[in-house]
Amino acid sequence: MKTVKLLPLFLLFASTYFMTSCSEPCDDVVCETGFTCVDGECIQDGDSTNLPATISSDMTLAADEIHTISGKVVVESGATLTIEPGTIIKGEQGTGASASALIVARGARIMADGTPDNPIIFTSTLDNITIGQTSGTNLEGTDNQKWGGVIILGRAPISVDDNSTEALIEGLPGDEIFGLYGGNDPADNSGVLRYVSIRHGGAEIGEGNEINGLTLGGVGTGTVIDNIEVTANLDDGIECFGGTVNIDNAVVTWQGDDAIDLDQAYSGTIDNFYVGHGGDDTDEALEIDGPEGDLNGAFTLLNGTCVAYDQTVASAGDFKDGSLGLTRGVCFKGYANGVKVRTSFDAMADCAATLDSYTNLIASELRFENNMFEETADMVNVYTDADAEEQACFETVEDNYQSAADNAMTSGGNAVGSCTGGANTSVFDWTLSAQKGWIQ
Repeated sequence: MKTVKLLPLFLLFASTYFMTSCSEPCDDVVCETGFTCVDGECIQDGDSTNLPATISSDMTLAADEIHTISGKVVVESGATLTIEPGTIIKGEQGTGASASALIVARGARIMADGTPDNPIIFTSTLDNITIGQTSGTNLEGTDNQKWGGVIILGRAPISVDDNSTEALIEGLPGDEIFGLYGGNDPADNSGVLRYVSIRHGGAEIGEGNEINGLTLGGVGTGTVIDNIEVTANLDDGIECFGGTVNIDNAVVTWQGDDAIDLDQAYSGTIDNFYVGHGGDDTDEALEIDGPEGDLNGAFTLLNGTCVAYDQTVASAGDFKDGSLGLTRGVCFKGYANGVKVRTSFDAMADCAATLDSYTNLIASELRFENNMFEETADMVNVYTDADAEEQACFETVEDNYQSAADNAMTSGGNAVGSCTGGANTSVFDWTLSAQKGWIQ
């Protein structure tokens, strides 16, 4: 009779633990044809070229292959990056110093001139979109932070707190000299972005510091930005730090923070824009800050539609820090509250009011004209977010301030009711947002 030896019990446990704990991340992953699993994710095979870390001379990206951004890719001053219509550029995952982004430095240009049928697409390597397609099938609006984003820097004026003419852009490590922006040329030309879609970005480079979908720092009026989409970005969709560039036909959907964020005396015009967002992670459709230094500049927002997919979105916009400009012909739909306008006080000077957006509203330097608020209880809410002493100052005048703000909104032709006007959404049929039904 043959004797069978049994393993000791502790060896059975050890061998079972070893087999289960040392499984590979791709063991249970099945990828579509043309994709290979890498570290648990499906990455597209072949027909892909890694972009160099620095582009110091003119370069053209062709549409017959996919181009990959790994880490920071910087187009240096004097160089032009041309991107053919229909080209797909994919950014790799990474955080901190490894976050992927395309940066067009001051003095450089990007010529990304797509068409409605052949848009230029920036997305993640995790997106299964392939050459010749305009959308993949495996990522949705909540799939963000899969790579970084696009950063364009110019020499147009900015307003920063030390009155410098230049600064280091948000979203990059502070020691990156190629991140400088700002100057004295309002007509500075950084190139063309036309029919460009930026998807699934917002990588974090530090705690609370994520890359916007499209960052524009000191970009001038010589730059053409026309028909731009940012969707599924962890941080803001489009953020302008100063500058004068005009933006026509913009779509931002499913952003994690604000859709359109204007800072540092941005003084361009954004005309015909659509915002659609919802869920617990999103913030306002609009966040508008004023000048930080002595240089003033007034924004213009025209003909927009901003939609909260659900009323977890607390307010339609936040106007603060002495914002200056005009918001006209915008439909705000489905927000729990209308726009917020901030006021501030000097508690040490008998609660004297200090310059802020409420002051500018009453002085007609911050204007709202012919905007509609649908499914929203009110048009404007005056607030202060200061310490307890300033809050006590506000409580003594809150009713009067709110009444004056209501009167300013009414006199500007704003109203609560069914939306009329707003964005012409028919021009957005080329976008992923339209294809997914995110434009309502």
